[in-house]
Amino acid sequence: MQRGLERALQRASMADDREVAGRVREEGRRFVFLLNGIVRTSRLYQSDNAAFDSPAAEVAAVLKGLVDLLGAVHVVCVEEHVYVNDLRLRPRPSDEPVIDNFRAELERHEIGGLTFHGPLTREAVKALARALSGPAGEAGHARPALGAQLHGLEGVELTGRYRFRVKGEATAVKRPLNDVMRHAAAVATETVANLGANRLPNPLPVRRAVIDVVQALRENAPHAASPLRQRGLGAGDLHVLTVTNLALLLGQALGLDDGALSDLGVAAMLHDVGYTKGGRRETHEGLGLRLLLRQRGFHEGKIRRLRVVLEHHLALDGGAPSLFARILRIVDDYEVLTSSRPGQLPGIPPPIAQGAMWAARGSVYDADLLALFAQLMGAYPPGSLLELSDGRWAVSVSGGRDAERFAWPVVRVVRQADGGEGNGQDEVDLFPTRDQLRPKRVLNAATKQVEIAEVLERAFGKSD
Repeated sequence: MQRGLERALQRASMADDREVAGRVREEGRRFVFLLNGIVRTSRLYQSDNAAFDSPAAEVAAVLKGLVDLLGAVHVVCVEEHVYVNDLRLRPRPSDEPVIDNFRAELERHEIGGLTFHGPLTREAVKALARALSGPAGEAGHARPALGAQLHGLEGVELTGRYRFRVKGEATAVKRPLNDVMRHAAAVATETVANLGANRLPNPLPVRRAVIDVVQALRENAPHAASPLRQRGLGAGDLHVLTVTNLALLLGQALGLDDGALSDLGVAAMLHDVGYTKGGRRETHEGLGLRLLLRQRGFHEGKIRRLRVVLEHHLALDGGAPSLFARILRIVDDYEVLTSSRPGQLPGIPPPIAQGAMWAARGSVYDADLLALFAQLMGAYPPGSLLELSDGRWAVSVSGGRDAERFAWPVVRVVRQADGGEGNGQDEVDLFPTRDQLRPKRVLNAATKQVEIAEVLERAFGKSD
């Protein structure tokens, strides 16, 4: 599989990418124009009028060509722009009224775009045009109303509305990390479900969700490394979110720019897609690679994703994994070691997990990246249960902070020295008190029956 990927990448020259992009833009523009035209025509003629036949057949033919080229076609409006998959159309000035009208038609129904997972028949195109040209549902319910009209029209999916954040734009309201991650969870779940059903995902919502996560991590820097607290999520979804969160934190610490962070986040969200096809630990990389290769064309971000999916369990002495794959190997294993899953043994304490990984640096893990990860998490990563030198039990709620405070976390007391229950709200910074108070030993929260999640909720706010 590795050799096959390398051969495919060698064939994917820049000239090939430009040719594919040019075809997508030209045929995408044509498709948007034809679809807009048939929507307007449907307001003038009855659906059984022969005037519909020729334009409906032309829309169906152009869509089929795009599906053959791309596998799935995502037509998405973002502010004044229209994208086909992840390529922005470049309309001429004379095209702007048509583009504006197409966007307005979608906006009436409170949708941001349409996804086509396969070609449509001529009659299906007519049905789509009738639905788009018809009255919109009530405000706040227009999208479900349109979806109900399109029920039974297989292969057509409605997408939400999106906007870009302008570079340097201040966020009007600081969004809690949990809220951002909850939205990212929904996007990840939908994306993985589409891949598992052999549907190609829309790349724009995934990337948009990752960009929001990057921003939220910066805004919530003091506790960004803390374990996520998302109720109602399955173990698989929570694993994907935690790995994405930790990968982005490590990428930021490494100094990756925003574009690379975005690519890293998308790769992290898709790193385990092979499990949707029934893959095991030994086989899910190859199955995941085959799923992502169904999306036509090559570009830098996609190549990074492919390598992550293929290499994120590859040890250093087993090959030469990419930077993103080496990052994912560290954060993926850390999450697996420290997490408790139904029907499995409870996770091990974070400091013990980090120590076990440290013993494998240079062979299983990139030594420099692992050192950076340890610096980020601290000697007692967030979520660690500690017995303090005065006999109290406390939970670490901070990362490494800096070199001086690496081994001196901020903690929340959960049990008094006499065995009395702590409220989890008394916070102590062990750095200024280090001469009198220090961590004595690491405890196992599972065997001591301490609910770490509840302590973290008190520290950072509830997740629901």
